[in-house]
Parts: sequence; structure tokens; C-alpha cells
Amino acid sequence: MRGALDERWRPVVTILAGSGLRIGELLGLAPVDVSTTFRTIRVERQRLQSGALSELPKTKRSRRTVPVGDVVVAELEEQAERSTPVALCTDELGEPLTYRRWKRLLSDAASAAGVDLTSHSLRHFAASALIPGGASVKQVQMFLGHSSPTITLRTYAHMFPGDEDRTRDVLDTALSPLADSLRTGATPETLRRRSGGV
Repeated sequence: MRGALDERWRPVVTILAGSGLRIGELLGLAPVDVSTTFRTIRVERQRLQSGALSELPKTKRSRRTVPVGDVVVAELEEQAERSTPVALCTDELGEPLTYRRWKRLLSDAASAAGVDLTSHSLRHFAASALIPGGASVKQVQMFLGHSSPTITLRTYAHMFPGDEDRTRDVLDTALSPLADSLRTGATPETLRRRSGGV
């Protein structure tokens, strides 16, 4: 899908997929909100579907600083070359990119690529990469700007490793000296020393 977009719009896909931002949050960014040195994006406002900018509530977790990796940083630097002081993402005339225009661009690219993806699908991509990578519920909640871990779990519980798998892994790690000694034929005294008395 990224390849089906004009070169100007390709960084937007990578930034969304690598930051987990909502599309309104990305469209609300100004260059000052991005630190390529510290590899972070400060999210404080969003662009509404009407085109107006709206400050995010201070009391919710939507306001946050999002850590991003080198791939996203490179795309942010490319995007910054086309930006204006008030908007990181701009159209060909230097005006802030609107929600409606982006939705049409993305929809056309998805159709051309033969996939069914939206901006929110890219947000889910970020979460589905973090969770199998070992991120905790709290980390994913903070990254995505969910107001509570309950919302994160409601959406992504099926992706987190189950308690049964964790139990097995912890016990396998604790019993690994025993497993090693069974293969090597160690004595009971050697086993007690290696396993802490088990």
C-alpha cells in the first residue's frame, strides 16, 4: 500500500505504523512537536475532521510523548522538509493536510494495492508489533494514549501471552539446571546445589 502512494505521502504511512498515533494526532503535529535528536513525538493536539485544531485534554493519557525508532525518525526528517511552522504534514500548496484528503489518498492506495487498510489499521499494526515483542499492558497503554489499561486489554487481550504460557516459561527457567543435569547424568548432590535445594 505504501508503494501505491505518491512519494510525498509515503512517510505518513510509516510514521503512523511506527508511532501508533491516531490520524488526527499526526495531522495536528507541528515540526516543534518532533525531536529527531531524542527520537520522540510530543502529542498535545489533534486536527479534527472539520480541519480545526483542538488541544487534547490535559487530564487524559492522550497527551503524551511517544518514543520512535530510527525508521520513523528518518521519515519524520523527510516530512519536515515539506512542513510549515504550523503543520508537519502539508499538501502540495503548503496547507495543513486535512483528514478528508488523507482518507481519500489512503483509500485509493489501499484499493490499488488490493488491501483493506485504514489509518486505524496502522495504529493496530504498531500495537501488534509491540505486544509480541514483550511490551507490557502499561507500555502499550502509554504508547497509544489509552486512558486506562482496561481499554488496552479490551482491544488487545488476545495478543498478550496467556498466564499458562508465562507459568510454563518461568518454571522451565527455574528448573533448567535440573533438565541440564538429567541430560548429563549429574548426581543428586550436584542437582541440589544447582537448583537451590529442589
